[in-house]
Amino acid sequence: MKYSRIIALFTLGSFLLISVSGVSRMFNSNAFGQHPIIDGIKCDSAEHFNFHYHAHLDIFVNGFSYLVPAGIGIKPPDCIYWLHTHDISGIIHVESPDNRTFTLGQFFDIWGKKFNNSQIFDFMIDQSANKILAVYINGTEAANMQYRNIPIVNHEDITIIYGTAPPEIPPYEFLY
Repeated sequence: MKYSRIIALFTLGSFLLISVSGVSRMFNSNAFGQHPIIDGIKCDSAEHFNFHYHAHLDIFVNGFSYLVPAGIGIKPPDCIYWLHTHDISGIIHVESPDNRTFTLGQFFDIWGKKFNNSQIFDFMIDQSANKILAVYINGTEAANMQYRNIPIVNHEDITIIYGTAPPEIPPYEFLY
């Protein structure tokens, strides 16, 4: 009888330990609104305004404008990354709790899209087919740079062109 009580208490204790452990894992999962840190950038419950500025991104694929969607980096109802878009204007909002340099590569990682010197999305460069990839900053080509390392700077106009270029690179005028 004495041993059966000890076994019963041990079994109950083990069950409670497993249950508490499972609940703890459940609360630490993404199911409760927690999102992964991406390239050192957190997804917080509200925007930060300590360091708040904007850059503009245009993307052209084979001469046609590619829409930069609204909501990149925003995971309703409880998560907003420090790099995000609110609308389809191409404006990248940088809203960080601390002063640091963010890059184009970090923005694409938050977006969940591929981007490097030889690829954007699923489009790969191919010189023989005139499928080139170029980045322009304020209208000037960013030659001999790692595109992912291009810093996102206040009121900077970044244009990415894959394949056939548009007739002209349209400048963006910041209203704020």
